[in-house]
Amino acid sequence: MEVLETEIYLRYKQIIESQGVETSVLAGGESPAPRYTHMEDLLDRYDAFCFDGYGTLYNRGSFVYDGALDWYTMLRAAGKEMRLITNAASDVDSVLAADAGKRGFAFSEAETISSGSLLKDLVAELRGRTVESCRGVRHGVREVYYIGRETGKHVLEDCGIKAVAPAVEPIEPIVAISSAKDTPETYEQAVKILRRPGSMLLVLNSDAWAPKIPGDDGMTVREPVSGALSERLRRDSVCEANPAGCETYYLGKPFPAIWEKVKRSLPEGSRVLMVGDTLGTDVLGARVAGFDCALVVGRNVPADELEADEKALGIRPDYYL
Repeated sequence: MEVLETEIYLRYKQIIESQGVETSVLAGGESPAPRYTHMEDLLDRYDAFCFDGYGTLYNRGSFVYDGALDWYTMLRAAGKEMRLITNAASDVDSVLAADAGKRGFAFSEAETISSGSLLKDLVAELRGRTVESCRGVRHGVREVYYIGRETGKHVLEDCGIKAVAPAVEPIEPIVAISSAKDTPETYEQAVKILRRPGSMLLVLNSDAWAPKIPGDDGMTVREPVSGALSERLRRDSVCEANPAGCETYYLGKPFPAIWEKVKRSLPEGSRVLMVGDTLGTDVLGARVAGFDCALVVGRNVPADELEADEKALGIRPDYYL
């Protein structure tokens, strides 16, 4: 992992532990070493299978990873509960489900749980508070400065939030990030807003790094995404006028709120396996949820970095796929 990536996921872990959530049942030599296995060998061990989307089942455009549709077809045929658990906040759940369906993964809207879908509950909580800014006392979370894909504004609109124009400052000093679509100009504007007293940063997608589609040589390149952008903004928000920096709220994996929503959607007592490609969101998140987990190696965790990354984060899956 990159240094910043490690720091981000360790920060996530610290935040979760500060909320009284146990994350110590991880690696560090205390748990058995995971073994490489195949999905068919896990079929009878679990009642429900939760999948990350990008980097695990598919990637941008129409790209689908080898074997992913076989997993999906096999589990559907076996009558297993299935969920798509994604940190994508590029649109509302109905659209994310339809996009997965176009790739061959027919998850219903009810089976699709995204980080963006958690924004309504967070906004309801924030609207019950008083936000102090340099322009006085404001209430509402009605508009934000937004960086992300254009379709991500649908997530905001679903919560009654307007994204202001790129050159405009919102009345309240609030910035929302759903993907790393910043420019030098938008980054500078976001920092300016977040340096105001009482500022908030809403991280709609907590992923720090993500894999691109493999090239013609079969090699996978990883790139910093919204979580990395958000961390840079958080650090740059610290200034004389705002010495504590912005108040930051994270949505999605690995944080507890998304797992509570997943659990409510599953039959009580289900034996659950989370399948993903990222240690700091999918594996740590599964541990937070109390689920077993399987890591797809070689995408967001290069095989030759796996041992070092597990040691750095102190987390380890139950299986490697």
